[in-house]
Amino acid sequence: MRGESGAKRIAEPKPLPTGAAPAAVGNVRPYLSIQQLAEVTPWTVGAIRKMVARGTVQLGVHYFRPLGRRRDLVFKWAAIVALIEGPTIRCPAATMVDDGTGSAAAHKGIDVEQATASLERLLG
Repeated sequence: MRGESGAKRIAEPKPLPTGAAPAAVGNVRPYLSIQQLAEVTPWTVGAIRKMVARGTVQLGVHYFRPLGRRRDLVFKWAAIVALIEGPTIRCPAATMVDDGTGSAAAHKGIDVEQATASLERLLG
């Protein structure tokens, strides 16, 4: 879209549901339609449909089709929250420790020589 000045306008962000703030969405129903899910998350209906098509949200885990293939999807709010707030992936060998130098973090616990020897054994 172009305004009066000819400059391209940026789409406004989707407003939150009336009376809801991001932290105050605790009274959400356990099961939601795709439109209701779009109202309580930053995702649009189109973005949710893409996540379904790509397998980001999984049938039987995050959403269900209770009335058959051609009916609306029903999303489980607890599973969506778990997806959003899911655990972060951490490398157990690279433990973050404070080394007292003021740097952000130092890695501890990786023995490069042992890792190289193990790799050489695996590669034969």
